[in-house]
Amino acid sequence: MNADVDRETEVARRAASHVEDRPTTVTEWIAAIRRAALDILLYPSIGMDPLTLQLGALRLAPVQAAAWGHPETTGLPTIDLYLSAQDFEPPDAREHYCEQLVRLPHCGVYIEPMRPNIAEPDLHSLGLPDDLPLLLCPGTTYKYSPFDDDLWVEIARQLRPRLFRRRVGGLLIFFRGRVPASDRLLETRLRAAFTRGSVEFDAHVRYVDHLERPRFFGLLRRSALMLDTLGFSGFNLAVQAMECDLPLLAYEGEFMRGRLASGVLRRLGLPELVAASKPEFIRKAVELALDDGRRAELRDAIRNRRGALFHDAAPVRALECELIDAVARSRRNGDVIGR
Repeated sequence: MNADVDRETEVARRAASHVEDRPTTVTEWIAAIRRAALDILLYPSIGMDPLTLQLGALRLAPVQAAAWGHPETTGLPTIDLYLSAQDFEPPDAREHYCEQLVRLPHCGVYIEPMRPNIAEPDLHSLGLPDDLPLLLCPGTTYKYSPFDDDLWVEIARQLRPRLFRRRVGGLLIFFRGRVPASDRLLETRLRAAFTRGSVEFDAHVRYVDHLERPRFFGLLRRSALMLDTLGFSGFNLAVQAMECDLPLLAYEGEFMRGRLASGVLRRLGLPELVAASKPEFIRKAVELALDDGRRAELRDAIRNRRGALFHDAAPVRALECELIDAVARSRRNGDVIGR
């Protein structure tokens, strides 16, 4: 609902029968939506943008739904359905939503592989060695909770040189984003945690500037392991790792927002790459970093199984049925869907 236009905007524009992009204020958007006389108003996310939150708090269509572009309940009594996925939700998931929870099949979305042109990265130009396992930590800065800082310290501690291991067993690679102040805050916080833990930060951690997609995918191909963010997982990164045959270690959280990467791995039948506790996450990260043979086996498994993620029409067909049923219920109940 902003003025930014990119390639995905144009794809959506060509696929839609009508695109409304002229309103600029909340009042104008309300008027445009009401003129459309919609049966269903579906928000890909509510909570990432103030405008969607303002509109979502109003009853502008008989059936209103939100999806997991922002991966948690909206908390709004005006949103009837929350569109999630079977592979992301714990057994008690309904308790986490004020909306009616809809678990679409598998990962809940139709995915096409990106297949970008892949550029082999010049590791030395990125300040990275070419003779050590690279453990990528590419999550958005705000997903790294201060409650987890000691976890990264402990992984580094266990990868330090020892009597029978003369060099560091792997480097943690973090990425700078588009908000320098957030990057500085995280790095300052991590440095302080490493100091408290008596582990040398610069010997175990590197920072890399934001990379365009071909070089980023090249680095994925070149790395040993990707480490998920705890509590607020990364779905797109998980899928990209699978497309590049890169083993990903995921932490399975209590809520859906912390189960996106683990859902991808469970979909591919790779539960050994899912950790249910911080000690297990640390142990598996270290074991995988030090075991070239096991990582090679996992790469083969990912390569052979990742097709299950792509071109899956089951969630689309299920969504069609859910929305048709919701409209029918709303009409029986007098224009507003009942729970």
